[in-house]
Amino acid sequence: MTKQELKEVLAEQFSCDEGDLNSGTTLAELGADHEDLIELAWQLGEAIGVEVDEERLQEVETLEELWKLARELEEEAE
Repeated sequence: MTKQELKEVLAEQFSCDEGDLNSGTTLAELGADHEDLIELAWQLGEAIGVEVDEERLQEVETLEELWKLARELEEEAE
C-alpha cells in the first residue's frame, strides 16, 4: 500500500479531499469514531491482504502513524 492509496482510502471513508490530507492530519480531525475505526480496519485489511486489529488503530493518531502501521502490517504478512 502506498501513502497515496492510504489517502484515497481515508478520503473515501471520511468524504474529504485527498489534497487536504497530510502526514500530520489526525483521525480526530477527520471525525473518526469507533465505528469508523472498525471500517478503517476492514478497508486496510482488504488493501494490505491481512486482518487488521481495530485495537491497533486506536493507538494511531496521525496519518503518518497510520502509514507506519500499514507498513508494519505488510511486513508482518510477508
